[in-house]
Amino acid sequence: MPVPTAHYIAGMRRLAAGVTIVTTGLGELRAGLTATSVCSLTAEPPRLLVCVHRDADTHDIILQSRVFAVNVLVSSQRELADHFGRRDTSPALDKFVVGEWARGSTGAPVLLGAAANFECVLVEAVEASTHTILIGEIEEARFDEGASALVYHDRTYHRLPG
Repeated sequence: MPVPTAHYIAGMRRLAAGVTIVTTGLGELRAGLTATSVCSLTAEPPRLLVCVHRDADTHDIILQSRVFAVNVLVSSQRELADHFGRRDTSPALDKFVVGEWARGSTGAPVLLGAAANFECVLVEAVEASTHTILIGEIEEARFDEGASALVYHDRTYHRLPG
């Protein structure tokens, strides 16, 4: 029998994680969310995975478009993390009015000034309880060698030295 949810959450708060905004695009439609459940999967071929809640508007758009970008935030982009972390799914809300965004080569929005951007083509989607594990093959990667990463730990943002 699994541990109680509250016990699991309390333990997971001790796991520091990089803060990202996962974005996607389908025609003129754009969607994005803040995510800490992102990790490297393989170097050959270059792939990563991200876990997205199936209720998130971004989830279904990624499945339709088959592309997404993982934008690794720098410490000065904390407000973006909060902005994209809201659960307001109103179609009138354009989350992309905050931050500087460009259309990437895959069509997914990429954040200018991020520590790194990984543009991915979806190669596999695995349902896991309330989430889907999205595996993306990296088509484009950009990074800033001197960027200071934004990290989330125990309900607080932290800056790692760059």
